[in-house]
Amino acid sequence: MVAQGDPVYGASCVGVGKGSMKWSVEQLKVLEIGVVGGFARGCRAGGITRFSLLSAAGSSVKSRIRYARIMGLKEETVQGIGFQRLAVFRPGIIAGNAHTPSYAAWLGRLIPGPFGTIEQDDIGRAFVAEFINDRAPNGLVYLENRAMRQRSRALRITKADGYSEATP
Repeated sequence: MVAQGDPVYGASCVGVGKGSMKWSVEQLKVLEIGVVGGFARGCRAGGITRFSLLSAAGSSVKSRIRYARIMGLKEETVQGIGFQRLAVFRPGIIAGNAHTPSYAAWLGRLIPGPFGTIEQDDIGRAFVAEFINDRAPNGLVYLENRAMRQRSRALRITKADGYSEATP
C-alpha cells in the first residue's frame, strides 16, 4: 500500500493496563517497550510515517509511579524511531471495557481532567480521526481525555458512504 501511494498508518494499543501490578518491572518492559518498540520500528522500516500510540495519563520517565514511568519509557522509545507524525494518546480511566470495573469508571467520572474517566469508544474514534486527518501537522502531539473527546465528537458517520470522516 505504501508503494502504491495509499495512506498507511501504524497504531499500537498493546499494554497490560489493570494487570500491571502482577507483572515485574522487567516483564512490563519486555511488553511495553520491547514488543511495542519492535512493532513501531517494523512499521517505520516498512515506510509508515504516521503512528499512534496508546499510553496513559501521567506518563513520564521521571514519575515515581512504576506504571507511569514505564509508559514514559515506551513513549520515549517510540518517539526516538523518527515518525513524521506521532500521536500519543494518554487516557485516564478507560470505561466500557472488561478490564475496568464499573465502580472505577463511575468514580473516575468525579475526577476532572486527564486522570478522569473516558469511554473506550471515544478513544477508538479519536484514533480514527487522527488517521483520516490529512491536515495533521508533522511532529509529536499528546492527546489527553479532553482532546480525545473533541476528536471523537468531530468524527461523523456518513450513511451514504458507509464510512467515517472528520468534519472540517
